Amino acid sequence: MRLNKGYMGTVELSPEKPVIAGEFSTWTITFTAGEYGIDDGGSLVIAWKSVSDWDTPQFDEKVEPGFTTVTTTGDCLVKARYNKFVRSFGNSILIDVYRGFIKKGDKITVTLGDTSQGSLGMRAQSFCEREHEFRVFLDSCGTNRYEEMPQRLKVQIVPSYHHEIQAIVPATVKIGEPFEVAVRALDEFGNPTDKYIGDVELAVRGVKAHGLPASVHFDGSSSNALKIPGCIIDEAGFWNLQIKDCEHGYLAYSNASKAEAEPEKFLYWGDMHGQTRQTVGTGMLEDYYSFSRDKACIQFTGWQGNDFEVSDETWADIRNFTEKFNEEGKFLVYLGYEWSGTTPQGGDHNVYFLHDNADFYPSSNWTATSVDNKNNANPITELYSKLENRNDVLLIPHIGGRYANLDYFNYTYSSVIEIHSHHGTFEWFAFDAMKRHIPVGFIAASDDHTCRVGLSYPLSGHGKSASGAFDVASGFTGVYAENLTKEAVWKALKARHCYASTFDRVYINTALGNLQMGDAGEADDEELLHLEAAGTYPIEKYEVYDWDKKIFEKDCLQRDKKKIRIRWSGVVYRGRGKSQKWDGVIYIVNGKLINAEKYAFDRIDQGIVIKSDKYLKFTSSTSGDYDGFILEIEGDDNTEIRFSSVAGSASVKYADVLKQGFTKAMGGLNLKLEIEPAFEQIIKENYCEYNKLKADIVLPQSTEVTEGEYKHAYWVKVLQTNGNAAWSSPIFVK
Repeated sequence: MRLNKGYMGTVELSPEKPVIAGEFSTWTITFTAGEYGIDDGGSLVIAWKSVSDWDTPQFDEKVEPGFTTVTTTGDCLVKARYNKFVRSFGNSILIDVYRGFIKKGDKITVTLGDTSQGSLGMRAQSFCEREHEFRVFLDSCGTNRYEEMPQRLKVQIVPSYHHEIQAIVPATVKIGEPFEVAVRALDEFGNPTDKYIGDVELAVRGVKAHGLPASVHFDGSSSNALKIPGCIIDEAGFWNLQIKDCEHGYLAYSNASKAEAEPEKFLYWGDMHGQTRQTVGTGMLEDYYSFSRDKACIQFTGWQGNDFEVSDETWADIRNFTEKFNEEGKFLVYLGYEWSGTTPQGGDHNVYFLHDNADFYPSSNWTATSVDNKNNANPITELYSKLENRNDVLLIPHIGGRYANLDYFNYTYSSVIEIHSHHGTFEWFAFDAMKRHIPVGFIAASDDHTCRVGLSYPLSGHGKSASGAFDVASGFTGVYAENLTKEAVWKALKARHCYASTFDRVYINTALGNLQMGDAGEADDEELLHLEAAGTYPIEKYEVYDWDKKIFEKDCLQRDKKKIRIRWSGVVYRGRGKSQKWDGVIYIVNGKLINAEKYAFDRIDQGIVIKSDKYLKFTSSTSGDYDGFILEIEGDDNTEIRFSSVAGSASVKYADVLKQGFTKAMGGLNLKLEIEPAFEQIIKENYCEYNKLKADIVLPQSTEVTEGEYKHAYWVKVLQTNGNAAWSSPIFVK
């Protein structure tokens, strides 16, 4: 078949200028037929990546966003519809030709975001991409067999204007030694932006320090984080960096850091889980690694493409970029891939190699036909066989589209499981492991598909159901290691000297006598669990667990008797389509709704739709995380709060909420509604007075007989007032 411009034709995209993330605009794609033309019954497909939140094109509502028109100069009719296409270009417009044909020289013109009849246009995707591709496929003979056109249409997606500023500091610093802090500007979608010009005031809060300039200037020349050297902490304790831009009204705090005279171990932050355009994700490998180092400011990372899409050529590229970007003592990159067998075969496991590895062992080569079949390993027990007697391999079970099957858990290769990512928060996975008495630690990551590993924000969900979007922001793995080398961080992961944190990089550490977080053995003091924690926001409470049983919890803030918090959380079930929509109404009977503030919403396209004195209409979806509102209500003993959503409904007296709170299971795997007195609202300038805690928790002396090697597994969840949390890896006691 002659698959060239002369026979297939040509395609053009206009305009070719860069596109601002999230902007409304109009783009025109023009197909000019070649010798083949398109027969009556043939079709044309315009496809783009599955991972994208461009407005879904629609063809009927002329004044609504995403309105798309298709015309032709040919002696025929054309009809278009949005259609699913082949992975990883799963979004597409399918254009059918009928009642005639397209001959050489005829044109089909597709106007994405046609504004001629009142539409705002089409909204571009919310994340940046150096080369966003539209690929065009032709079925000239009406056979449902598509061949790709010779040209690939490309546009550059660039960041929007500044929306907030953020600061990042090392999690552990040595008193008297200088270090770097980082400040960055982000647009409303979480993209680091170069469209910020301003002066940022810097101040250390919590301890005495010197060497830091009073302010720094952003000149709009780079979207990288601005690295500021020379800060020195003078005394021990927790601290945060406060940053302020008075002109633009920005005030923010960094993650918490702990200063010590002689740290035995340092806490390092990493996100080891993401994909690029080599598989189902977007973005180039060069951008992927440089983003995590220069914009996300994490200290270790990895690449985890779905194995059935990884060709031998891709694996060679991953090996080369791992070597290119890894810099001991500064920025670590671990070689790996995602073993993506179906759940009954073992389910998703991230595979990491300590050193370079010439081979990888996929569950299949379903789409990557160039892979040597001798390396295929399926089910996962076959992978274990291929890795036998190796101590330089780490397997991390996780939740993505597929979920890892703990029936196959292998103690030799797996020391931790992933309980939070871009896909959602999966506490149920931690509880599943604890119920089975599996001595495993907890980590978090992003599973980023947007080339923003270490700084992944939710997609907007335009045109997508809750289950089709990445609903939550990325997470991080905190690792306690002796130094920033691959060997030291690897050793810490294998020893479970690590923990999971959601987006704010919450500091947490635990100890039981001589045992540290993740340790297993006999404790010389089994009565007091020592806890240290510090966050970006005030810490509202912490919970202590022994295996899967909650044994202690404590509020760290006072309750506000004038306000209530209503929140919901959870997932529908373990597999695909796990997210739950909660769109609904909160109605106040015999009372007045004075005010409502959003709580823990991740997605900017969700929240309040309508607010009146009587009710609040909202949109929401959860993927294990929290969404909700802080409500101020004027009422009495006759006042009633009614909650009605697509996930379920509930009704409770306002007076009962103030006395004892209200909780209702809403089905699914762990869907839950909670209504309780709100925690006191802390003024932002005072966050550093309430964002840390130290506690010695008296553990109950259990006489219960426990199966397995370890009698106890003590772990802690710490929760901030903004809904972000951290989970310590358990301490296992014989």
